[in-house]
Amino acid sequence: MNAWRHFLTAIGVLLVTHALTVWALPRVIMWRVMTVASAETSVAGTFLPPPTDHTARRIVMPSPDLLYATCSFSLRDGPVRVSFDGHYPRYWSIALYADNSDNFFVTGDRNATDQPRQWLVSTANQAASAVDRVAERRITAPSDRVFLLMRLLVNDDPTVLADAERARHSLRCTRTAES
Repeated sequence: MNAWRHFLTAIGVLLVTHALTVWALPRVIMWRVMTVASAETSVAGTFLPPPTDHTARRIVMPSPDLLYATCSFSLRDGPVRVSFDGHYPRYWSIALYADNSDNFFVTGDRNATDQPRQWLVSTANQAASAVDRVAERRITAPSDRVFLLMRLLVNDDPTVLADAERARHSLRCTRTAES
């Protein structure tokens, strides 16, 4: 009888440990990433880290062939408008992550036109009237906190670097007037 009690206790501890690891760890990691990113954002709501070198680890396994831009924002006070110039001729992508590290939206150069891109990021619970007044594409976030990661492919050509910097600086994450 005592052996069964120890066995069941061990199974219970393993199940709780597994559940906390699978559920809590991604949220803790994203909380830390979003907190640091929020503290370093500009007026446009973005953070533009310097080009990657061998010491960079702000973004996990960064590539020196990519320039990055990030936004971290809360949707508790209303929707956030994300805009990007869209005029970058090489590879680029924008990905949105929920507070549990799930990727819920990705777009890039392959499915984009050469027009400025605009999205309205909101939660499912936010008032439809505020969202319906805008013409952008609506993206429904599964959480109140969102992390945006933009990647732009670059090389050593100064023209390419200048184009990438222009595109990166065109990224905006701003609170909407409707909120």
